[in-house]
Amino acid sequence: MSMQEMEDAQARLDGLMAVAARAEALVEEWSVREFTGRADEGRIVAATDSLGGLLRLEISPLSRRRLGAQQLADAILTAIRTAEEEAVIAKEELLHDLRPGAHPSGRR
Repeated sequence: MSMQEMEDAQARLDGLMAVAARAEALVEEWSVREFTGRADEGRIVAATDSLGGLLRLEISPLSRRRLGAQQLADAILTAIRTAEEEAVIAKEELLHDLRPGAHPSGRR
């Protein structure tokens, strides 16, 4: 192998290592994020992790008194679905950002 070929190989390896480090940093950042959904004028708040798993559900006493059982259930599901959708959007942005040559998207 010539010196030029070795230098080219080293440059490619350095590039791959930089891409891998960038990917690792992006995945780490994404994996610790929380995603929030709200309903009933913000009085019901759901938070999910990056995979859409429910972390927290906050229901104000006003919502409990004001809404009937079915309305409350619907509002809770709306908040959870919204948080899950935010997590899916973030995952799609992450996957886009991991593509070779992609420029990081405007993450929230």
